[in-house]
Amino acid sequence: MATFTVTTNTKTNSAPTVIGDNRILVDHGATHIFTIANFTTETYPAYSDPEGDAISKFKILTATYDSGSIELNGVAVSIGDEIDHTSISSGLLTYEDDGTNTAFHESTIEYTLSDLGSNSFSSSSGNIGFKISAQANSAPSQVGDGSETIGFGETLIFTRAMFTTSTTPSYSDPEGDVADKLKVTVLPSSGIIKLNGVNISANQEINFTDIDSGLLSFVGDLASLSGSTDSFEFEIADIGSGIFVS
Repeated sequence: MATFTVTTNTKTNSAPTVIGDNRILVDHGATHIFTIANFTTETYPAYSDPEGDAISKFKILTATYDSGSIELNGVAVSIGDEIDHTSISSGLLTYEDDGTNTAFHESTIEYTLSDLGSNSFSSSSGNIGFKISAQANSAPSQVGDGSETIGFGETLIFTRAMFTTSTTPSYSDPEGDVADKLKVTVLPSSGIIKLNGVNISANQEINFTDIDSGLLSFVGDLASLSGSTDSFEFEIADIGSGIFVS
């Protein structure tokens, strides 16, 4: 009797078939910590493997860094390096923006993945773009106290310098932005501050261009013949951030 034998081979586990694209927002000078989801469920299209296997390794194929780099535990990752999924799950894989580019910019990588079943890298690839925000403009870092002396019955015409370079300490801004607006938060107790001849109110915002034009003045208390000392509190906003600081 003749025998016919059929042998069925073990199914070959296939590499991932779909590697998707992602866009990740990163603050200027900040660090993004990668997650498995960044490469799988958050991509478009989503990661797919014929057997449903999870990812095993990550590999960069090409990279264009406008600033910063991808690092593994603080060491720059090179093209072709294979990063195990356990390192990603442990938060060791990061994108570090070095802060050298202060404008909005983008870095990109092309990457591929292997799965746990086949441990083979996919022939497909995806792209991740890192959109890095522009550096935020900071508020003034220093606004100082000022003082002036006037004769009885005289009117003091304020100048820019009285609120900036002549104060103690002098006005200072991280980006070097000039003072843009003045806000008197607490009015003098007896004297009067006028803008173009009209009494100002508390928290009124005054443009430094008006101060440059000599429109801001102080009229002392004429009722006190023996002289008086008066004061008011103020804040300054710079032209870059527009944030008031006292």
